Amino acid sequence: MQRFHFRLAISAAELQRYYTGRVSALTVMTEQGLRLQLPLHHFRAFVGHGGLHGRFEVELSECNSLQRLQRI
Repeated sequence: MQRFHFRLAISAAELQRYYTGRVSALTVMTEQGLRLQLPLHHFRAFVGHGGLHGRFEVELSECNSLQRLQRI
C-alpha cells in the first residue's frame, strides 16, 4: 500500500462549477511531488458550505486503485 498527502482549497462556487461542468475527477499534486487523478465523487463526504478544504491522505493498493481517502 502507498499513502500520499495533499491539500485542497476549493471554494463552494468553484466546486459548483466542477459539478455543473460534469468534471469526473480532481487532479491533485501530492506533497511527495506526484500528480494523482482522483474521482470527484470520493470527496462528497468532505464538502461543506465553504467548499472543499483541508489536508487529505489517500491510500492506494499495489495496483494503484483507491483504497481509502480521509481528511487529516
